[in-house]
Amino acid sequence: MAGIQYDVNSFIRNYTLKDYGKSDAPPGTKLDCSLGVNPDPIPATVLSELGKITEDTVKHYPHDETILDAIAKYYRNKSKGLQWLTKANIYIGDGTTDILHNLNVLCLCHDIDTPANSKRVLGHAPQFTAFVDQVNCLGAIYDSYKMEKSNKYKFVSATYYNQMSANHSLFIVENPNNPTGQIIDLYDIERIAKNALSMGRLLVVDEAYGDYMEIENSAIQLIKTYPNVVVTRTFSKGFGMAGIRLGYLITSDATISDTITQFKKVENQFNCNSIARVLGKTFLDLNTAIPDLKVISANKSMVMSVIKKMTIATTSLTTPIMTLYYDGNIPEGNLQTFLSNYVQLWTVSCESFDQLDKKAVRLMLPKTTAIETLKSMLSKAETYLS
Repeated sequence: MAGIQYDVNSFIRNYTLKDYGKSDAPPGTKLDCSLGVNPDPIPATVLSELGKITEDTVKHYPHDETILDAIAKYYRNKSKGLQWLTKANIYIGDGTTDILHNLNVLCLCHDIDTPANSKRVLGHAPQFTAFVDQVNCLGAIYDSYKMEKSNKYKFVSATYYNQMSANHSLFIVENPNNPTGQIIDLYDIERIAKNALSMGRLLVVDEAYGDYMEIENSAIQLIKTYPNVVVTRTFSKGFGMAGIRLGYLITSDATISDTITQFKKVENQFNCNSIARVLGKTFLDLNTAIPDLKVISANKSMVMSVIKKMTIATTSLTTPIMTLYYDGNIPEGNLQTFLSNYVQLWTVSCESFDQLDKKAVRLMLPKTTAIETLKSMLSKAETYLS
């Protein structure tokens, strides 16, 4: 029977999702630069593991934790400063969105001492829209430091710092930022972490695009000093395996901080499927330089060099995403639609990102062989802009 409304949480019923993840490229698209997955091929060694999957792997619930050892070893090999890292510092989930959701449940759900709609989180705008969706659907209050258009959406850590308050139950910073692709210096992240620690609050550093910056700038480097720091990472971006839904958090082990102990109380007991664990471990064991930051920097520089009329938000060369916006007249009134209709280029509309609108898009770099095509498309598109 149509039209019947059941007893659904009113925070969810009254909320409109901002998520852009289900925006598929329309027919006729010649180049898809939307969702942020590394376009480089997955090593054949990783894919060959699919042929070795046994019935037992598929039949039984996932319990194998060797992926945790593989993640710890991977980072120990990448940085001399991370030799302390073990599997006791790591927890896996169904992508970072799963982990972020559980962190929100852990810190932002109302409890006996706090009524609904009184827990607060401080993020920044713009940032990953699915996180904002999750906060609002839990009935928590999403506060944000608003990065200013007049400053090309540059993240100013002092402004974020000054908005931090003990009224916030959780702090979150994306590094690199989605959708701008800018990298925040670790010094600035540490300053925020120290302030959060003084308030007895967790700081989540969402490093979904973290494989696109040097490991020395990762907040993983802060965990030994700041037990309140939680870093989330994924296999979806730099490793190009979004389909296996494998993400993880790194934080202090339970002997120093009880984050993981409490986190396990709210997670899905059998999350992160067995096949994802096998493929993820195989990729990590290769210990390859994925992605190649020098190639990305060169490609991004070439693309940015042809953009004359649109504005590029503050960004970093090693990250494969950037935000483009245009303040003048756009033929379709919507930059995503305009680029799609006029040059058959598909991007992510920034209409759902706080602080941005439909005159902005997020663009993901394609594979190297398509860079010249992208440059030509953008140059041609700008000829139609007044």
